[in-house]
Amino acid sequence: MTQKPRTCHLKGIAASAGVGIGKVWILENSKITVRPEKIDDSEVENHLAKFERAVGFLTEEYSELKNIAEADAAAIIEAQLLILNDPELHLSIHQKIEQENDSVVYAIFSSFNEYIKIIEASGSEWLNDRTIDVVSIRDQLIEAAEDKKRELDVSDGAVVFASEISPTVMVKLSQIKIEGIVMRRGGLTSHAVILCQSLGIPCIVGVEWRPLNINNGANVVLDGSSGEIVVWPDPVEVNSYRERERMHLMHVEQGMKIAVKPHKTKCGSEFSLRANVEFLEELPRIKAYGAKGVGLLRTETILFQKKEFNVEDQVEYYSSVVDASGEEAVTVRLFDAGGDKLLDEVEEDANPFLGWRGVRMLLDKSDLLRRQIEAIYRLSGLYPKRIKMLIPMISCIDEIDKVKHHCSIVREQLAESNIPFDAEMAIGIMVEVPSIALMAEMAAAKADFFSIGTNDLTQYTLAVDRGNEKISSLFEPLHPAIWKLIKMTKNGADKHGIPVSVCGEMASRPAAAACLLGMGIKDLSMTTNAILSVKSLLCNHTLDEMEQLSRRVNRAETPGEIHALFDAFQRE
Repeated sequence: MTQKPRTCHLKGIAASAGVGIGKVWILENSKITVRPEKIDDSEVENHLAKFERAVGFLTEEYSELKNIAEADAAAIIEAQLLILNDPELHLSIHQKIEQENDSVVYAIFSSFNEYIKIIEASGSEWLNDRTIDVVSIRDQLIEAAEDKKRELDVSDGAVVFASEISPTVMVKLSQIKIEGIVMRRGGLTSHAVILCQSLGIPCIVGVEWRPLNINNGANVVLDGSSGEIVVWPDPVEVNSYRERERMHLMHVEQGMKIAVKPHKTKCGSEFSLRANVEFLEELPRIKAYGAKGVGLLRTETILFQKKEFNVEDQVEYYSSVVDASGEEAVTVRLFDAGGDKLLDEVEEDANPFLGWRGVRMLLDKSDLLRRQIEAIYRLSGLYPKRIKMLIPMISCIDEIDKVKHHCSIVREQLAESNIPFDAEMAIGIMVEVPSIALMAEMAAAKADFFSIGTNDLTQYTLAVDRGNEKISSLFEPLHPAIWKLIKMTKNGADKHGIPVSVCGEMASRPAAAACLLGMGIKDLSMTTNAILSVKSLLCNHTLDEMEQLSRRVNRAETPGEIHALFDAFQRE
């Protein structure tokens, strides 16, 4: 008699809403390891030719995928093509083959690893998500150089379990009718997650499923809204998840109606929900989800895509975002990354989150800083009164003065050249380091606005590296200390009459957004897929109810109390 498989419940991070019901299909990501291998001078030309053939083969494959992909996916594949054909990487690989007599495989492996090292040393979580993309290109290039190729053998109705998924594999999966994706790694800003959100594929990340010996073909259900997964569910659970699926589809349909509603609470008080944007493929969702412009435009992508980027490239990149925002404002954040893309300038940061990043790096690289400031001012001349500049990682008051000094020099140069710009463009700062929250009133005298980055503020306040699996459970954005710092920041801003927004992950939690509104912070910026659920809650409550919630939260002593308050508020 065959024993019935035991039901197994897993929990991960909800990444893309929706319910999937199907059978497990495990995507094996075999780890490529390469040992140093030297070649004779007589073999150099052959290995160079192998590299060129491999690049040509992958370029053709990526281009074919781009042609069959939806707009969002096509833009991501285009980014993959830029990395694949990066002249700097090609130069490094050629030099290793020609000058160091490395084999083509080891030249590819070591050159890409140097590039990955730069990204990982940046201290920026979203950039670490990009390492998945780069590792995938590296491994595919090595396989192509060795005349090997992996095929996907997945059938319709599968729920894909993987350690991580590259954009090119994700696009291939999107051509199959899969039911969902479960990943061990990959953050909420990874390309795989962005594609899942765009394509409506349920996705959960941060799930350590390997020790459970889950087999291909196992029945599974998952809820991308709650992060719940059940392997070998019983019939009652399957029916429950089918009901969740029906409710999700109903919620999506209602959500699109909410997108066109005014940004007003039940009592008529106005608020603004804006979009956090990183990639051009996210732009269609700004209008579709009813975002009031862009509250945070991350600009690091262009820094890592080009070695010799110029002002014109930046203006073009930023302009595409402003155009997608209709008539609404766009806040452009200065580069928030550490290190430099130049392979011969890499210095390993012992603790990148506390190291050479954000404004610290920019002030050391004044030419880079001024070029970006110039691009933003030029942009302001094309879109008067719609552009704001945001300075990241401020920890000392004098850093604001130093950046503003560079701004004044750029303005003088533009005026001398008769280039139009908005001389009154607002210059704000990120409040993400506790020292600035504690000195908010003094900082408010120097800045035109505050934007609170709750992710880093939480990390630095609680001394918790959220990327460290051993202590990640201690990363608690709803900790009472975080709310006290937010209130302190708002009070400091009020003393000088400057506006405050929140652009961290906290703003994307509906009840937390309601609490922020109750504290008087009515400008929130979030990932586009969170806008509809946040707006739905805010539109269905009065400002008085939210103010009562915020007062209770500020009296709370533990994260558990705040979670209970939020749960009760959402049930009302």
